[in-house]
Amino acid sequence: MASGSITSVGIGSGLDLQNILDQLKEADRGVINAKVAKKTGYQKEINSYNGVNAKLFAMKSNALDLSLQSNYMQSSSSVTDDNILDAVVVVGVEESSYTIDFTQKAQRNSWESAGTASVNDIMFAEPVTGIAGPDEVVTTISETMSIYYGESGSEQQIDISLASGLSLTEIVEQINSSSNNQDGDGVQRVNASLGLNSDEEYYIRLSAVSGGNSADSEISVAGFTYVQADTMISITQDDTSMYLSVRPGASFQEVTDLINTAADNPGVTAAMIDNGDASDPYQFTLSADNTGENARITLSNLVLTEVTGAAAASLDAMLTVNGIAYRRQSNEAISDIITGVTLNLRNIGETTVNIETDMSSIKENIISLVEGFNNLVSYIKGSNDTTEEKTSDDEKEDETVNPLAESNDVNRLISKLKSLMTSIVDIDSGYTSLADLGMVVNKDGTISLDEDDLDQAIASNPDAVTSLFLGDAEKDITGMGDLINDSIKNMVSSQGVIATEIDTLKAMSARLDKDIETSTERLDKRYETMTAEFIRLDSYIRQLNSEASYMQTMFDSFNNSKE
Repeated sequence: MASGSITSVGIGSGLDLQNILDQLKEADRGVINAKVAKKTGYQKEINSYNGVNAKLFAMKSNALDLSLQSNYMQSSSSVTDDNILDAVVVVGVEESSYTIDFTQKAQRNSWESAGTASVNDIMFAEPVTGIAGPDEVVTTISETMSIYYGESGSEQQIDISLASGLSLTEIVEQINSSSNNQDGDGVQRVNASLGLNSDEEYYIRLSAVSGGNSADSEISVAGFTYVQADTMISITQDDTSMYLSVRPGASFQEVTDLINTAADNPGVTAAMIDNGDASDPYQFTLSADNTGENARITLSNLVLTEVTGAAAASLDAMLTVNGIAYRRQSNEAISDIITGVTLNLRNIGETTVNIETDMSSIKENIISLVEGFNNLVSYIKGSNDTTEEKTSDDEKEDETVNPLAESNDVNRLISKLKSLMTSIVDIDSGYTSLADLGMVVNKDGTISLDEDDLDQAIASNPDAVTSLFLGDAEKDITGMGDLINDSIKNMVSSQGVIATEIDTLKAMSARLDKDIETSTERLDKRYETMTAEFIRLDSYIRQLNSEASYMQTMFDSFNNSKE
């Protein structure tokens, strides 16, 4: 029966027995409370040791970076005029300088048509026939119509015998049904159909049954003014060709759409532009999607004027690097001229690219290493900053008092770190200690670093800074980076003093947990027994009080009767 669960203790007797029980139990709980407080102290120490560990790991990370040779191979580039170009350098490029004279940007080959009044104006004219109806007789003599089908140089000749007195409709039927107009499998090659031009004059249109758009489906016919085949245009770039079969009467806009939506477009874009002319403001333009000579456009059956790249003018970027001439297809991502450097060309002009060793990350790690030591010292002294607002006196005390401040092990660790930070590396390179880089030890045990001195040391002798931290493997000289990194590695290892202290505190805390649990169970059991005894006492006193009351009544009755 747990204390506090009996609310009737003392009701019968009129005595505050429950309060007496609670006070007795609280007095007996003092021993347990002392153990809880001790466990809290252990946890504070564990948290502080973990804080020390975290700060040591931060220092170790900086020391490790300072011990890695690859971090001293960082390179940076500077351009005297970054309006002309920018340069991106990779790791490990040696210090060097390049004079670059950029004389021509890589350009996109472009073509244009003459101006026209509307985007819907006809680009490929239909024949003018003067034929008013499809049944009008157009042949006055017997003759043979020769239609050529296929790629230039290997065409198939399709001969159609025409008698005198045939109409357009009859000629269409004769072409489509002719056995000469079939391949070896009996499949029709050329389709004839009736067309109507913008003046409502009839003509015969010849198109490929296959749909065209290939070199081997080109159609041509000559000598018959009332017959016109689809025009096969071709656009070629770098030995890759696109073929498009264009119907008679196709508009500028229609041809524009055909080119841009073609599945085998080699890399060109057609457009109808408004040049602002009062009478003929629209022009058909064709431009390469990419720059350079490899993207130069070759046309067939498109009457256009070359603009960019005309008269065989080069489309390549042209530049000289240290006097040597280069040509490139693009202005961007040129990475095959200067090893390890990518150039992005912007504007014509002359500039200089300087490649330098970038020690900025080394400087940051040196500063962070010193700051890490100072943070650790401040943390142990209990003067570390916190971003959380403390409200109670206990919390404020926790902020400023570190339970490890008087720890001999921790203070020895701080002394060892200070010795490492001030140690001298026996290397003949100009700098032998952090003091040569601007570090001084303060009276309060912290370390100061003059960043101006550090900048000057790095700028004047970066190789000496490198040697200080890397050492010399051939001479078996350990650099400052490995010296600090290896020492801290031992401090934070599972066998180090911090891990050992944490394990010890955790074991002591676990034993206290068990002791607190056992003592609490024993106390609760004891007061369950006492509560039961108090209940019996309360009942007994209530009985006595009842009997006393009865006796008092009897006495009062006797006295009253006597009177």
